[in-house]
Amino acid sequence: MSRAVSHIPEDLQEGARVVVDTQYGPVKGGRSTNGAAIFLEVPYALPPVRFTDPQPLPTDYRYEGKEYVYETKPSDEPKINGNFGFKDQWLALLWIQENIAAFGGDPKNVRLTGLSAGAHSVHQILHYISRQPEGQMSPIRTAILQSNAILYTSSAVPKTPAELRAQFEALCRAVELDPKATDILETLRDPSRVPAKLLMHVIETDNIGVENGTFRGCLDARKLREKGVRGISIGDLSEEWYLYAIAHRVDGPQDLLPNILRYYPPPIVEDLMKMYRSLPDCATAEEAQRLMGDILSDGQVYLPVRLFARDFQEAGFPVFRYEIHWVPEQVRCNGLVTHGTDRCFWALRLPNMSLPQKEVAIAWLDAIDEEFERLECSRKQMRPLNQALTLQEDQTIAWAEDKHWDRLMAIAKILPGEEGTE
Repeated sequence: MSRAVSHIPEDLQEGARVVVDTQYGPVKGGRSTNGAAIFLEVPYALPPVRFTDPQPLPTDYRYEGKEYVYETKPSDEPKINGNFGFKDQWLALLWIQENIAAFGGDPKNVRLTGLSAGAHSVHQILHYISRQPEGQMSPIRTAILQSNAILYTSSAVPKTPAELRAQFEALCRAVELDPKATDILETLRDPSRVPAKLLMHVIETDNIGVENGTFRGCLDARKLREKGVRGISIGDLSEEWYLYAIAHRVDGPQDLLPNILRYYPPPIVEDLMKMYRSLPDCATAEEAQRLMGDILSDGQVYLPVRLFARDFQEAGFPVFRYEIHWVPEQVRCNGLVTHGTDRCFWALRLPNMSLPQKEVAIAWLDAIDEEFERLECSRKQMRPLNQALTLQEDQTIAWAEDKHWDRLMAIAKILPGEEGTE
């Protein structure tokens, strides 16, 4: 059986409940220790079906009379299928746009944020907004991409659909299906024929090959201002390398190349490896892990973040970068300011912070808001590209020079379409 558990029990005010009326009936939520209203797992679409587009709630749908402060831990009964992908996120944003006023929010001032793969999704959504038909406005006003973006240039990064075909065929063969069969998509959609557990097993165990084990989307372009997006912020942390050093199993230098091929086409990887230090065959696993962390954090975070800011500035769209060099000691990984450890700031997770740390977090959020206001007033980039709004090691906030800009722009020159850029 499935069971309901509190997702953030330490953050909920005991006994505090909030009820709002929506077009689908009343919804009962809670209130967190930072004062924010909390609503979890409020349905915004019909239950999804694997590999099919999500469907919005029908007009006669009615919410259950329960408290929406719990998350459901699924099991085999009741059976839960899922397609929690990009189109599902888009439908959620449309639901927010239509219903946020009932929750005390402003539909004209919705901010979308995402961390890591979530930032990748935010980038996809921004592209999708720019491609909406004439008259269709954006469901968001501003966006923050945290520690990721799509590494997009004028050619083959990210991988093209043609390059991704080999990955699709490898997946089909791993679950003993013919990728050329005319009904292959219908078969993959049917959980009775291809159980979710089987799909996860072949991916998690690298049965489809290390180079095919990471699944990413690919898309293009801009044109956001006329759709109602007013500003974007994008940034990273000072020691992103650590997460990527432990992201995949690396026992020695021999494991570097196949793992990096998970992310980029072979010609890019060949040139990319030349930009970094080489390791002897006798190098330790720790040395190989650190090198992989440096390469992947550059390629997955530091470089995409800077190219995103550069390209949007060149397109005349208001964007600013941030850098975080300090987070509370108790949330660090091995003492490092690494990937995702800044979430306590963005979500203002009070139980994770002392009072002085809370004051730093609020000052940081205020500084971000103030910069968004400046961008919207000026409608253009106000700082050089090699500067970022920085939460420094001494917990002060200031605009500072990006010490890695020149090195990363040199690496960028190996990307298709970047050879002649400055």
